[in-house]
Amino acid sequence: MMSLICLALGMSVDASLTANQVLRAGSVITQENTSPADDVWQDQHTELIGREVSRTIYAGQPIAAQDTRAPRLVKRNQLVTLKYVKGPLEITLTGRALGEAGLNESVPVLNLESRQTVEGIVQAGGWIWVN
Repeated sequence: MMSLICLALGMSVDASLTANQVLRAGSVITQENTSPADDVWQDQHTELIGREVSRTIYAGQPIAAQDTRAPRLVKRNQLVTLKYVKGPLEITLTGRALGEAGLNESVPVLNLESRQTVEGIVQAGGWIWVN
């Protein structure tokens, strides 16, 4: 039905990935747990590989890009390294993440030494850059 509506409106029908099994929120999309329509892998499909689903997707349901997010590098209550860098000065300490975040996303962190909440940006190694 949806493809008929898309065709009537002149929109292209998007060949999406389909879940082969139940993917719970936070599950990583792989080639083993998904399959493309007509078993033909396209660039848009490979862009979704390695991302996490943000909601539960049941077997046979299509996986849309808006149902995915960057993998969470920092989870709530995880101990993380905070770094403040200003010129040659670098201060490193331990904190506790108060939320979840992926690469280059902002996350609140409790500084365990001062008990102050600071906001930082998640970096590739899983550490938090405090501005």
